[in-house]
Amino acid sequence: MSSPPVIHLKHMPQHPTSVPQTPAITKLQSLLRQFVRITTSDGRIFIGTFTGTDKLLNIILTNAEEYRVQGSDELPDGRYVSLVMIPWRHITGVEAPARWLEGRNQVASPDMSMYF
Repeated sequence: MSSPPVIHLKHMPQHPTSVPQTPAITKLQSLLRQFVRITTSDGRIFIGTFTGTDKLLNIILTNAEEYRVQGSDELPDGRYVSLVMIPWRHITGVEAPARWLEGRNQVASPDMSMYF
C-alpha cells in the first residue's frame, strides 16, 4: 500500500486573510478580549467580552449577560447568556470602560461613569 501524496508549500503567508490596517480596524482590534456594553434597538443591554465580528459585522461576545431595561429606576433583570452574536442592524451603542481613554486628554475622576 502506498502512502498518501505530500504537498510541499514554498511560501506560507503569515496572515491568510490580510486586512488593511485602518484606524477603525486598529481601534476594533484594541477592544479584543475587553469588556464592552452593547445597547440594542429593543432596549436590551449586553455586557460581555468582545470576541470579534463576522463577515457581516455582527458583534460576537463571550461570557455575556443580557439585561432588559424597562424604563424604571429599579435594577434591570439580567441573565447569563454565555455566547451571543448581536446583529449589527440592532446595535444602537457600543461602550467600553473609561479606563481605555488612552491617548485622550481626559482624566478619569472617581465620580465619572465607568462608560463613556
